[in-house]
Amino acid sequence: MEINAPKLRSFVFIGNIHFIHLKCVPLLAKVSRESIESSVRAGNYDLAVFFKSIPALENLHWDYRPGEVPGKLPSALNCLKRLYLSEVCVAEHVEVAWALCLIRSSPYLEELEIKDEIPASFSDVTYNYLRAVKIKGVAGAKVEMQLIKVLLAKSPVLRRMVIDPDIEGDESLKELPQITKFQRASP
Repeated sequence: MEINAPKLRSFVFIGNIHFIHLKCVPLLAKVSRESIESSVRAGNYDLAVFFKSIPALENLHWDYRPGEVPGKLPSALNCLKRLYLSEVCVAEHVEVAWALCLIRSSPYLEELEIKDEIPASFSDVTYNYLRAVKIKGVAGAKVEMQLIKVLLAKSPVLRRMVIDPDIEGDESLKELPQITKFQRASP
């Protein structure tokens, strides 16, 4: 699918598609792409070219996982303030790499929402603009606790963190006392 719409400000796509090319969308600020089929994955998708075509991007909800992912995009997503990542699975290296790439490439990120778990191996970055975090499906896994610990320690203006526990497991509730003792960069 190729989109050439110079006045487009919001793009929401729900369905199955392997390739979206945003050709001319300089005003596009909100992008949401959700797959109906959880197995939809794509290979050789140039993330640098894709994100360079949407310089005004402020709000991204994306569940697409590309084949090859850089550690960080060559050009920062300087306008990105809200990022929602769904279905990030710690067992899938590509999904974790995709999430870390977007987070590392978003220096002015204010809100981050993650559904499922993601490792906290991105502690080399300070999130100076991150104000709100919501993490869904927390089961109390070590990697989830590391993520929460890093976000609290590296987000000096963080105002709100919502942790939605996994309904099926009760381990997340056992970890609550540990979370309250984590070091915080913000008051």
